[in-house]
Amino acid sequence: MRRNLVISFMQKHVQMLIGIASVITLSRLISPEETGVFSVGVAITAITHALRDFGVGNFLVKEAEMTSEKANTAFTVSLLIAVSLSVILLVISGPLGSYYANPEITTIIYITTLGLLISPFSTVSLALMLRDQRFIDMFKVSVAGSVANAVVAIFLAWIGMGAKALALGALVSSIAIVLVANLLWRDLGIYRLSLVCWRRITQFGLHMTAFGVAEQLGQRASDLIVGKVLGFSSVGLLSRSGTLTSMVQESVLSSAMPVVLTSMAGDQRKSGDVSQLLLRSIEYFSVITWPLFAVLSIFAHDAVLVLFGQKWLEAAPYTSMLCYGACFAALSSLVGTTCNATGRVDLLSRYGIIAQGIRVAMVAAGAMTGSLQTVVLFLVATEAIQCALAYFFVRRTTSITIGQVIQRSWKSLAVTGIVVSAMIPIDVLVNYHAIIRLAIVAVTATMTWIAAIFLVRHPISTEFILMTTMLTGRFRTLMFSRKI
Repeated sequence: MRRNLVISFMQKHVQMLIGIASVITLSRLISPEETGVFSVGVAITAITHALRDFGVGNFLVKEAEMTSEKANTAFTVSLLIAVSLSVILLVISGPLGSYYANPEITTIIYITTLGLLISPFSTVSLALMLRDQRFIDMFKVSVAGSVANAVVAIFLAWIGMGAKALALGALVSSIAIVLVANLLWRDLGIYRLSLVCWRRITQFGLHMTAFGVAEQLGQRASDLIVGKVLGFSSVGLLSRSGTLTSMVQESVLSSAMPVVLTSMAGDQRKSGDVSQLLLRSIEYFSVITWPLFAVLSIFAHDAVLVLFGQKWLEAAPYTSMLCYGACFAALSSLVGTTCNATGRVDLLSRYGIIAQGIRVAMVAAGAMTGSLQTVVLFLVATEAIQCALAYFFVRRTTSITIGQVIQRSWKSLAVTGIVVSAMIPIDVLVNYHAIIRLAIVAVTATMTWIAAIFLVRHPISTEFILMTTMLTGRFRTLMFSRKI
C-alpha cells in the first residue's frame, strides 16, 4: 500500500505541475469571460458524463471475481449510454447556446460530445488496471493525457481560439488517454459486445449514476446559476478561485483515493470491516490537507498573482474563503470510497441526492442576492453541512462514531494551529515579491509541519520515518549500483 501511495502521489504531482504550468500560461492568454463561457459549456456536458460512466469502473474494481463477460458487458453498457447521450447533447446544444445568448457554448458542447463518444474505449482498461493495482501504468496514462491537454490548449489559446482552445485541449487529452491505455493493456478482447451481466451492472450502476448526476449537478450548479444570474465574468472568477483548492485536493485526495478504494475493497472481502482503514485515512488526510488549506487561505493573494496574473486578483478573497470549505470537503470525500468498497451504493446515491440538493439551493439563494461573495460564503456553509451528513451515512455501513472521528482528527487540528502560528508573522513581516514570499512560505511551512507532527506525536510521523527510510534506501541502492 505504501508503494502504491508513492506511485499515485507521484502521478498526481506530475499532473499538478503540468497543470500549474498550463494554468499560468492560459490565465494570461484567456480572459475571465472566455473562461466563464468554457465553464458553462463544460458544466452542461459534465452532467452527461456522470450518466455515461454508470459506475462500471467502480463495479469492476469491487467485484470479488473478474470474468470476460463482466468486462465485455461493462464496455457495452458504457458505449450504449455514451452514444445515446451524445445524440441528446447534439439536439439540445443549439437551444442552450440561445438560452445563454452565446453561440460559442454550442460549439464547446459539440467538441466535448466527441470526448464523450470515445471515453468508453478507456473506461474498462483503466478500471482493470486499478483493480490489478497497476499504478505505474495508470501514471503513464494520466501524464500522457495531461501533457496532451496542456500542449494543445496553450497552442490554440496562443493563436486566439479562446474558450474553444480549452475544449479542444480536453478532447485531445481524451484521445491520448484512450491510445495509451490500450497500448498498455494490450487486450482488445475487452471490447467485445455483450449484455450477459447487464442486470448486475445495472443494479449497481443506477445507484452510482444517481450519485454521479447529483454530484455533477451540485458541482456545476455554481457555474450554471451564476452564469445566468451574475454573468460569465463572475463564473470565470468563481472558477479560478476554486482552482487552487482543487489543485490541493487533486494533489492529496485524488492521488490517494484509488489506493484507499482498492485497499478498502480488499479489507471488505477479507474481514467485512473497513472501519480501521477509514479512521486511519481521516487521520492522514486531515493532517496533510488542513495545514495546506490554512496556508493557502493566508497567502491566497500571492498565489493568485503568481499563477494567474494581475487581472485575476479579484478572485483572491474568494479563494481564501473556499479554503475553509475545502477542509470539510477533505473529510466528506471519503464517504464515496467507503460506500463503494462496502457495496452500499444505495446509501451513496441517497447521500448524493440530499447533499447536492442542499448545494444547489444554497447557490441559488446566494446568487439571488446579486453578490458573488455571498455565493462563496454559502458554498463554504454547504461543505460543512455535507460533511456532517456524510458521516451520518458512513455510520450506516461502518462501526465508527462521530466521537472517533473527532478523536482521530484533533492532532491534525493541533498541527494546523502550529503551522498557522508560524505563517502569520511571515505574512506580516516579509514584504517581498509574491514569488519570493511563496518560496519562503513553502520552505517554512514544510519544516514547521514536519516538526509539528513529531511534537504532537501524530501517527503520520511514523509513516514519515518509514517512507523516508524507504526512499533513502532506494537512493543508496541506486547510487551503489551505478558505482559498480
